[in-house]
Amino acid sequence: MKKDRLLLQDIKSLLIVKPSSLGDILHAFPLVNTLRAASPGMAIDWVANGEFVSLVRRHPGIRHVWEFPRREFGRSGFLGKMRSLSKHMSETPHDLVIDAQGLLRSALLARLAVLKGRSGVVAGFDSAREGATIFYDRTVHIPETPGHPFHAVPRNLLFLDLFESVKETEPIPAHLAYTPEDEALVDRLLGESGFGPGERFVAIHPGARRASKRWPPVYFSELVRKMRENHLPGTILVGDRGEKDLLEEIEARSGVPIPHLAGKIPLDILPLFLSRAALFIGNDSGPLHMAALSGVPTLSFFGSSDPGRTGPWGGPERNIVLQEPLPCAPCGDFKKSCSHMTCQISLTPSLALARLRPLLEPVSVSGGLRDLPDASDES
Repeated sequence: MKKDRLLLQDIKSLLIVKPSSLGDILHAFPLVNTLRAASPGMAIDWVANGEFVSLVRRHPGIRHVWEFPRREFGRSGFLGKMRSLSKHMSETPHDLVIDAQGLLRSALLARLAVLKGRSGVVAGFDSAREGATIFYDRTVHIPETPGHPFHAVPRNLLFLDLFESVKETEPIPAHLAYTPEDEALVDRLLGESGFGPGERFVAIHPGARRASKRWPPVYFSELVRKMRENHLPGTILVGDRGEKDLLEEIEARSGVPIPHLAGKIPLDILPLFLSRAALFIGNDSGPLHMAALSGVPTLSFFGSSDPGRTGPWGGPERNIVLQEPLPCAPCGDFKKSCSHMTCQISLTPSLALARLRPLLEPVSVSGGLRDLPDASDES
């Protein structure tokens, strides 16, 4: 549905509906930065799933963050929290509501925000699923084809096409707000893991929401062992409480003492923690995107999902993606499991070790600099 573009000066208050997932939310932060740069006086609010509210509140360009109680659905507290969300949205008029999620429930939330006689405009992608487009006043087209994917960061910036005088620009990096107390918490966690102030370390996140996205745990164990044998910086395993067994398995298999912080780093503090790392290694998951958007070099493993659409954002020289060019890969973002996992098994620890070396040059050792071992020194 094509209509005249909106005038930026007419948009005093804007609401973004992007409840999840973690990576999707992070990929939408540059849109906030660009809108605030174009119109510093614009007030921007956000609706997020409860587990992500604390993280979104760290963004200095966002005024209010309201909870969509996704995990409470079907429970006694759901209706009460939905009434609270509805009250917040009805008491705060918005000239424009952007459904950046593109699902039926997010479109309903966007439409709910402009009910009760309000004149706000609801916008979303024309490719939104589950019939969500019937709730939009304006739609934005994503110019991608099966062979030419459009990454999530510039895809969100396509919402700038809604405005008359705002053109697409290079994404403006997100900088989250932290306090000295937050810095002290990270210092304490690093100290408990055996790392002193300024000491380099490699953060490893071996988890992922779906099995089809996970590099084999035994490979992580072997990689850590090879890194130790080649005198590379020490490693820290990170993950949530549910990944505790996975982290302990990787440590046990490696034969190397590895500090692991399962459930010990609050989600909103994790970007700050990862920003201290010399390198991040992990699967296609939210922490990968935290590290990349924090400017930390990353090495990641992709199988079922397409890095052209949801890979780490930033220069390819600092964000190395390992992916086997197989006929069946990528098989789709929604495939939960695979009978053979060839796309992950073919990415060997030796390959990972060789590719991560340039990301760690130069390495600081005891206050000095030294070259990394030659590839011929690999075990």
